[in-house]
Amino acid sequence: MAQKPKKKSASAKRIVAVRPEPKQFSVADLVRELNSFNVDNYWDLGRFLVDKVMPVARKQGMFEDQVLKMVSSHPGIKFPFSMLKQCQQYYSYYPDAKKRPLPEVFYFDLATKVDESKRRDHYEKMAVDYHWTISDLRKKIHDDDVARRIDERTKYGFDLRDRNVWTFETPDPRFGKPNYKGRIPGQIIANVLYYYSKPGDYIVDPFAGSGTVGDIIDTLPHFQDRKYKLYDTNPIDERVARNNILLTGIPEQSNSVDYIFLDPPTEFTQRDTSTDFEVSVDAAKADFALKFKGMIRECGRILKSGGRVSIVIESAFAISEFIDFPYEITQLFKELGFKQIGKVYLPRRSGELMTRGTQGISEMRGIRMLSSDCRELLTFQKQ
Repeated sequence: MAQKPKKKSASAKRIVAVRPEPKQFSVADLVRELNSFNVDNYWDLGRFLVDKVMPVARKQGMFEDQVLKMVSSHPGIKFPFSMLKQCQQYYSYYPDAKKRPLPEVFYFDLATKVDESKRRDHYEKMAVDYHWTISDLRKKIHDDDVARRIDERTKYGFDLRDRNVWTFETPDPRFGKPNYKGRIPGQIIANVLYYYSKPGDYIVDPFAGSGTVGDIIDTLPHFQDRKYKLYDTNPIDERVARNNILLTGIPEQSNSVDYIFLDPPTEFTQRDTSTDFEVSVDAAKADFALKFKGMIRECGRILKSGGRVSIVIESAFAISEFIDFPYEITQLFKELGFKQIGKVYLPRRSGELMTRGTQGISEMRGIRMLSSDCRELLTFQKQ
């Protein structure tokens, strides 16, 4: 007797469609999917990034930030890198945000503004207990950040910054002499010494001005174990020795210095471009290179291996042309064997006087021209 064919089970009849994982990212396809999200739908966008995009990235050996930067730089994407990163953080910290007691915007702010999980939990509890609005939460986070910075100032003796934009509206009266032309806020130098020098370092300032570096090291206990030497072409402080770096270099022994702070006078970079409009940009660059190559060589000579040097420099606008002095100085340092290890932006204070000669001449000539309003503090290390 012929056997009847066995009936296939219901489970055997079902065919499960498995979507093959892509072998590599198609950035264009990914951008199209991302652009389908509403710009204010942060949680869903974060879920897509965390659950769909990042697993594929990890399997392909790509870092998460690498993927986000690659996507955000693609033409047509409507989300910048910062927003993608925030959405990723938001969903990573709060995958259950829709089930939590506060509106979602609270958790987005907590995820993107508060690093520590204990602090996030503390803020959430306070917001629930005291029926906070989102403005209440933001004010509390801001006030606590300000208080933390005050605590750090009490600890170190100055306003320590943890971002790379340093603005100090009022120079600390303890550092530098009042009304000294070209006086740099001492808080800038204190932060530089905190990040780029170490206990026991020997520090040299060839453009010491009114002795701000010395004031900081002499005044703040945190830096009391540093040693220093100050130079300037026109000393006005007994601790400052007379010296012109362009004529005689820096009078220190080779391989003897740990850190150098350079804040050249404005005329080092802008004399030709701000007062003499007949000088070409190429001539200004050549003059700049001539001055600074010798200066950088001297820094390389006196610095120990691994020693560091920071310089304050800003761009210049010459008629319709632009001279990127921070870029030029970076190239010179690299050519002479240094590597860059830091960049900080120093916006001018709101009340700080600026030279108006260039703009006045350009206005008379009917030329529309910008002026620089932000210096850069660049730091390099001797290889």
